[in-house]
Amino acid sequence: MLERSWQPRRRRSHRWPVVVAGALAAGAVAAAAAPTDDDAPLAVEDILNQPLDNAAYVKPSRCLSAAQYQRVEIVSDRLLVFHGRGGKAWLNVLPLRCAGLRTDSMLSIERRDFRVCARDRVRGASRSIAQMPTIICVLGEFQPVTQGNLEAMRDALAARQRTATVRHTVRSAEHSSSPSR
Repeated sequence: MLERSWQPRRRRSHRWPVVVAGALAAGAVAAAAAPTDDDAPLAVEDILNQPLDNAAYVKPSRCLSAAQYQRVEIVSDRLLVFHGRGGKAWLNVLPLRCAGLRTDSMLSIERRDFRVCARDRVRGASRSIAQMPTIICVLGEFQPVTQGNLEAMRDALAARQRTATVRHTVRSAEHSSSPSR
């Protein structure tokens, strides 16, 4: 277990989603380029210690006008991408996991006016009638993100999923091949 010493609380940075996306991109590139002998995941400290240029630090927006985005992509139960015209995109990291939100869900956004803002409520609904809608979830801030960072983020999430699947398969095979007692 990791032991942490007490440190005074720092002011929260409003730039962390782009830093995380950039770090994920750098980590995905480094992981793909470097041959590994073991199956150990890249340490968080290694990802965060990789330097980013100043362009990676962009101030997030609290709101987007309805005219700024054309569609919303559900990447995971915590990540949404608002796609706009001309290749513009904004990453929205939900403050908490949105239980039941899936990539194939339809998203319903409860807006108060002609814009969508942090703390507005969203909920996912299944495309089939059989499932109930998700719980009500809250949006985070809108972080501008490049198409390159979006692709790197998707690749990193897919790699994480593949790794989890491989580990599960290996454990299942080991369990089934072990002699019963």
